[in-house]
Amino acid sequence: MVVMEKTAGLKTPSGYEIAFGEAELCVQRTDITFRDVAGDKVRIQITVRNTGLGRSEPMPMRLESAPFGAFVSWTPLARLQVPALEPGESRTLRIDVARPRPTPLGDFNRVPPKKLLTAVNAPGNAPEQPAAQPGTRVAAMLNLLLRRRNSFANRALTGRTSLAPDLWDMVGRSQPHWAGNINVFIGREPVERHMAQALRIYPGRTNMAMFLVGERGKWDAFAFELVGLKPDWKAALYDATTNKSLVTNPADIPIEEMQWVESNTGLMVMLATQPPADCKTGSLEVHVTRRSCGKTAVVEFSMDSAAKGPGCYFL
Repeated sequence: MVVMEKTAGLKTPSGYEIAFGEAELCVQRTDITFRDVAGDKVRIQITVRNTGLGRSEPMPMRLESAPFGAFVSWTPLARLQVPALEPGESRTLRIDVARPRPTPLGDFNRVPPKKLLTAVNAPGNAPEQPAAQPGTRVAAMLNLLLRRRNSFANRALTGRTSLAPDLWDMVGRSQPHWAGNINVFIGREPVERHMAQALRIYPGRTNMAMFLVGERGKWDAFAFELVGLKPDWKAALYDATTNKSLVTNPADIPIEEMQWVESNTGLMVMLATQPPADCKTGSLEVHVTRRSCGKTAVVEFSMDSAAKGPGCYFL
């Protein structure tokens, strides 16, 4: 993301202005990092660079969080201030936010995906969207004004009590690192990072990891592509939305890459990977494209056979 900002020029005696250049504030996806620290906190760091020719002015930065996945609903998280930056200068901003610890819905192999989708979209986990009663135009206007007021209040926040919930916490397999999405706004342009990091894998077994795609009540279609997979790894994606549990049978028909999968309820997608018996670490990305806008979101997984925590569910 690049934010262009004009700088002041110098006027000559004849009244013409000589421009010194423009500031260009840039944040890339990989400039957004987050990791767990002591006290059930997650430290978020964002590096901002001025790649332009002029000095930038101080500018607000807004952060949002969401459960792990692609094209899911965001909730306000924090507001930071980017200081003035000289051409070529960079600055890393950081903030520590609380990690929620939701009560598990049950064990991974017993939780129906629809139950998890409902819990993730419950009030407090997703933005409230009050519906107007039929025939009450005044109520509809009041609801609209209330949403706008709440939205303004959220934008003015310097921080929020906690991040979006971690899917692993909700199925009784809490991981040492929060898995989720962080969205960064400078000006009007967002930059997102969706990441599950240091998941423990079990070499020679089928490992399962989960992520969400889409929003409830919004009809759309999505296409998937696996990127960065090592040649000796096997991997496939499965639509588990209507399954009885999150455990996917590898004998099921996987999602065909680059083919549209339609949904109006949101999807629960399972990533099934089988690393070789001598595997130590690995990483891969799932590129998810939304048909309605043509945009692609990158869902990142990093895996380590020596990582702490229960890690992936394995068969």
